[in-house]
Amino acid sequence: MEGIIIGIIGLFLAILVPVIGVTYKRRKKLKSYFTIIWKKSSSLKPKEVLGDRPYYNYYYERDEDNFIRNSLTEKKNLLIMGPPLGGKTRAAYQALKNVKKPYDVLIPRFTDINLETFIFPRHFKFWRKRIIFIDDLHRFVEIKNFDHLLKVAKEKSVFIVATCRSGMECDKVKNIMVKMGMDFERIFSETVELGKVSKDEGEKISKQVGINWKDVRFDGTIGSVFMRLSEMERRFDNECKNEEKTILQAMRDLYICGIYEERQVFPLEGIKKVAKKDGLEGKDYQWSDWLDKLKSKEFITKEKEKVRAEEVHLEYVVKPRVEKQALELFSEMVSVFKEVPDALVRLGNRAYETGIIKLEKKYYMKTAIRAYEEALEAYTLEDFPMDYGMTRNNLGTAYRTLGEVEEKAENCKKAIKAYEESLKVYTLDDFPMQYGMTQNNLGNAYSTLGEVEEKVENCKKAIKAYEEALKVRTLDDFPMDYGMTQNNLGTAYRTLGEVEEKVENCKKAIKAYEEALRVRTLDDFPMDYGMTQNNLGTAYWTLAEVGEKAENCRRAKKAFEEALKIYTKEKFPEPHLLYKENLINLLDFCKDQL
Repeated sequence: MEGIIIGIIGLFLAILVPVIGVTYKRRKKLKSYFTIIWKKSSSLKPKEVLGDRPYYNYYYERDEDNFIRNSLTEKKNLLIMGPPLGGKTRAAYQALKNVKKPYDVLIPRFTDINLETFIFPRHFKFWRKRIIFIDDLHRFVEIKNFDHLLKVAKEKSVFIVATCRSGMECDKVKNIMVKMGMDFERIFSETVELGKVSKDEGEKISKQVGINWKDVRFDGTIGSVFMRLSEMERRFDNECKNEEKTILQAMRDLYICGIYEERQVFPLEGIKKVAKKDGLEGKDYQWSDWLDKLKSKEFITKEKEKVRAEEVHLEYVVKPRVEKQALELFSEMVSVFKEVPDALVRLGNRAYETGIIKLEKKYYMKTAIRAYEEALEAYTLEDFPMDYGMTRNNLGTAYRTLGEVEEKAENCKKAIKAYEESLKVYTLDDFPMQYGMTQNNLGNAYSTLGEVEEKVENCKKAIKAYEEALKVRTLDDFPMDYGMTQNNLGTAYRTLGEVEEKVENCKKAIKAYEEALRVRTLDDFPMDYGMTQNNLGTAYWTLAEVGEKAENCRRAKKAFEEALKIYTKEKFPEPHLLYKENLINLLDFCKDQL
């Protein structure tokens, strides 16, 4: 009997131990991507949402708070906008904490997403709705494969609440999301902007929480009352020695260039490199002393070999030794981190994302390219295949974007070479998701190259790349990617139809656009719907030139009219003019048929 019991226990342990191991590994992987995993909103702690920012029990209610609460109650995706220190994160926390029917909340880390290892946490409390909270969306859109997180959240019917700086930062988010094939206005069906408060209100708030108004550098925002910027500025100017100022200035430079981890955490080694450039060197004990003094002045916190600083201090308190244009600083930092590939990739990513929205796109792209190419000196195919594949893909995208503003053919060819190198790592069998993404990028590069030379050959290569991408980007598994790639495939076929086998290629283009429209519906993705409908109209128009003119004119007209339902003169003046011109020209061409 004893032997049977021992055998049963052994069998139980043989089953239990692997299960525990798998569960532990899964939990560890989830923790690498999320700081909070399905925690009840009413149980959230201030630090879990606000981090190290000052927290007071007192909360200043505004009209916008009612809007935020109603959006949560009505289960609508919400974007809270406002200036720096506008109280966006605190407003979100207050609403989540006090919503009548609590949500389970998921908070992602500010970290790149590896498509092969990323997992979205399971949720077993089916009776409770789910929210993913993304603080500082303008930062998150810069991380690798961030769009995948939003796509998965949408596919799993998880509501999204995010904060974002208004103005240029919000414009950046919109531009990046469009490039990712996402409809900003559709994803965030509700938006609210937190305005500024009067000086009188600011004084009342400071009195309520016991803050001396003389210590406040008030700029019309709620946060400027609580962050004591005036006091921190006084400490920086009057109490910090030159060594301490140099360290903070080094962290500011790293911050501007994107060389940091989540929540402005900086590796100490990186700080030392930048400080050395500015003339500061010291022994370990000296560095320990300098950092302790900065900690006592509340500028930093530190843990082992990492240092954290508050974002607003780096932006508003720490004054640079010499005023520099961002491009000059980026270029300088490429040289400083010449042998630190991880830092170079981060810098390249920041330069690329900045260049998308800046007038100096050409120069930012060239800086990104330089950073990626320097990183590839260390990230070789043999020694670091994953990093090599990722960096090559980034390099290709930077070259393709540079091709939008100069030397289109030459830069597209360089992009193609970079993508093909990336595919040495991202194979269909080993890394299917990256394979699909890179093949789609390769197709885009060939399509762009076909605009300026060897149209037939490059369109055919683009078509082949898109078809490879669709081996992974299926309708069932990745519907949004499927719709994007089918739209791209349709355009490649339509362009090819301009020079050979017009009827056959236009019919293939139409089929691809119709497949894209299975995903890009008017209700779910209106902007994508309108764009694809315009493309469909153009394909039918081309087909009308060679046969069944009346029927194809009718279908083209219908498609153009569908596009104009979305791209109205009021909301999208430039695309509206283009699409309207397409319709007018079509009607002139088809005047005897319609």
